[in-house]
Amino acid sequence: MEIVVLLNALITSSRMPITLKTQPVSLGFVKYYTRDKAIRSYIGHEATAQLLTNILGREVPTNRAMYDPMPGDKAIVVRLKKRLEKPEDIKSVKEEDVEFLLVEYSRY
Repeated sequence: MEIVVLLNALITSSRMPITLKTQPVSLGFVKYYTRDKAIRSYIGHEATAQLLTNILGREVPTNRAMYDPMPGDKAIVVRLKKRLEKPEDIKSVKEEDVEFLLVEYSRY
């Protein structure tokens, strides 16, 4: 099964030269794109992971591990459109407050 990585920041490789291809995508695309794929979450903030679980309709676990991309990896970067005053403000974030970026990693 193909795997899609969920990130809350754009990540580069620390081991090898790598090329990034990025494209802004809609929430509808993200729902469709992740539908038949295994999700590997690198979302370190519990409330953000819960927000994604609600938006995508499937479990997005919290994971504070380091992600080091490899050529061939595909990731979705999740980004809030606004800065939150306090961490607990994530509970009031709506779908329209989130934007997504599709990232494809390849050899440099």
